[in-house]
Amino acid sequence: MSLYHSNIGIREEIDRILKSNAKRQSNLGTESTEDEIFRARKLWANDLIEISKLDSEFAKVLEPNE
Repeated sequence: MSLYHSNIGIREEIDRILKSNAKRQSNLGTESTEDEIFRARKLWANDLIEISKLDSEFAKVLEPNE
């Protein structure tokens, strides 16, 4: 079981990061510039690093499949 499911503090911190990313993504639209989209992707990559530090097992679920 990942720490996300067993540690309330870690869950709250990961949820905070995920909510921040959700807000960022929802603010992107058809008129967003390439720079804005690039910045959002870069920030998401940084968010994944932070989530991985908190719970690497949970972070693997969030990483895109390529």
